[in-house]
Amino acid sequence: MIRFIDEYPGAGRLGRHVEHDPRSRAYALSEDLLPSTYTSATHAVRIPVLDQGDLGSCTGNAAEGLAGTDPLYGAIPATVAARPTGDAGADEKQAVALYTAATRLDSIRGQYPPTDTGSTGLAVAKAAQAAGLISGYQHALSLDATLKALTTMPLIVGVNWYEGFDNPDASGLVSISGSVRGGHEFLLYGIDAAAGTVLARNSWGTGFGVDGCFSFSFDDLGRLLDEDGDATVFVPLTSPAPVPAPPTPAGVDQALAAAMHTWLTAKAL
Repeated sequence: MIRFIDEYPGAGRLGRHVEHDPRSRAYALSEDLLPSTYTSATHAVRIPVLDQGDLGSCTGNAAEGLAGTDPLYGAIPATVAARPTGDAGADEKQAVALYTAATRLDSIRGQYPPTDTGSTGLAVAKAAQAAGLISGYQHALSLDATLKALTTMPLIVGVNWYEGFDNPDASGLVSISGSVRGGHEFLLYGIDAAAGTVLARNSWGTGFGVDGCFSFSFDDLGRLLDEDGDATVFVPLTSPAPVPAPPTPAGVDQALAAAMHTWLTAKAL
């Protein structure tokens, strides 16, 4: 299911599209491998804050930020050409390269260069895997799974970007308000269980938020995910590539399958 960013006026540097492939459900994070509850954690980001400028490359920037965050960063051998360097200029070029690759792997019209029409979280995960940065990727398909995943690993999210997010307060906190300006992809690198917030890093330079970072509440994250948002986890090279979950046996939950088909068909229109 694809929705074009063009639906939203004044998108500016917001270049994330919705592209949900039903096959991704076979690569959902296993609840058995996640912690039973949320605990505070901050995953170290080893590269500088990036700045995508006027290019709609937020998906590539988010992926570069994720590859530059522990434990993914430490798992990438120095021999991998696409490994983040810690140099802001070089890492921004690599982010654009990931975005360029993603525009050739997604289902969105136009490819960059020359056409800057944005891309998707799913496509940039494929690009990161093709670049040798990760062994594979998985999806957190609920707020609960996303928060539990953040306890143990960083991830990227693609969500609606509201006007209220443009101006974080002095602590970097943003909240949903105003209209949707477009779709945006960014890094989630931590969780504050006591405050009920997630920690995010943007790709608009250090002048945004607090040194390029911001935060928002669990409730807002849940709403954003419900609005066709997605959360993507990269699997480090030190872990085996994920394999799809076994399909549902024939004859089981046919009514549920039919309902899902109806929902997907309606969302695609």
